[in-house]
Amino acid sequence: MTQNLTTIAEWAKLVGISRQSAYDAVTRCGIPVVDGKLDPDYATHLYQKHTRPRANSQRPAPMANEAPASTPAGAGGAESEAKPPKVPGYDTSRARREAAEATAAEIKLAEMAGQFLLKSDVDSTVFEAARALRDGLMNCARRIAADVAPLRTAEECEDVIEREMRALLESMAHTFGERLGVQLEEHAE
Repeated sequence: MTQNLTTIAEWAKLVGISRQSAYDAVTRCGIPVVDGKLDPDYATHLYQKHTRPRANSQRPAPMANEAPASTPAGAGGAESEAKPPKVPGYDTSRARREAAEATAAEIKLAEMAGQFLLKSDVDSTVFEAARALRDGLMNCARRIAADVAPLRTAEECEDVIEREMRALLESMAHTFGERLGVQLEEHAE
């Protein structure tokens, strides 16, 4: 058993962790150490048993009888596969996070100041106003028939119809103002 022992630092290289992480694993996983050396197979077994897998460990492991998934090409050791996308640095990520937080704070401030309306309130108010406008237009002919019947010219009829349509549109604008606190622009003719 003595000839199979290795140092903690060599075992760390074998497992692919830092030397400090290896010393932490010895304590955390209860790996037995004799004169500063350990059994690498048993240590690896205990380490894997007591350690959560890495986030990028979802790649399939190469089969024992097959060639590795990617082999170094040439003397430079460059891999034949494309490089993974570059991960942004800490400063870039922090700046993006702070910009997002600032935008969220501005939206919250605008909500508190009453500059934004709730979508559900707008939807229900528009529905009610459109329904009232539809009902008013559908009943318009019945309401103004008596007013238009005795008139002799087309201009007089147009005035009565225009007065009725304007009243319906003003009613709709009043509904928006009352329910949502929004004043629609009035166009003077």
